[in-house]
Amino acid sequence: MYKALYGLVLALFLGACEDKSYSKIYTPSAKGLKISALRISVNDPGFYKFVTSTLLQKEISVTRNAYYTLEVESKAYAKHCNNPMTSAYDATYDGYVRLRFLENMKLLYMCQKDYHDDLTPEILESLIDKMVDDLDIEIVPKR
Repeated sequence: MYKALYGLVLALFLGACEDKSYSKIYTPSAKGLKISALRISVNDPGFYKFVTSTLLQKEISVTRNAYYTLEVESKAYAKHCNNPMTSAYDATYDGYVRLRFLENMKLLYMCQKDYHDDLTPEILESLIDKMVDDLDIEIVPKR
């Protein structure tokens, strides 16, 4: 009996700590695109440099006149138990980052990942990799 209870508690604990990410392709014809540059839109101006440097490491240029737009939104939850966001949702996560990939303001793809502690370049990079893989995007470096 104790072993079963211990196993259940362990499964619940480990399940709460799993890596949570979500994605949806809104326009299936977006698969197989060739991209050399993106326009960036962020919800926090201080976040722009962080996103740009991550994209440049992936050999994706950032320009204001690119055909495709990558909206990047990050939200950190206040870390106290009376915050309705941490009470209503999984309080084991400290925030999320969301990518929305658009063509002429038409949503093609969206992915989101919850994170613990602080948002790191690795978390953002993993979401960019997920988007590239899900859409079979070919990155064409600018010359």
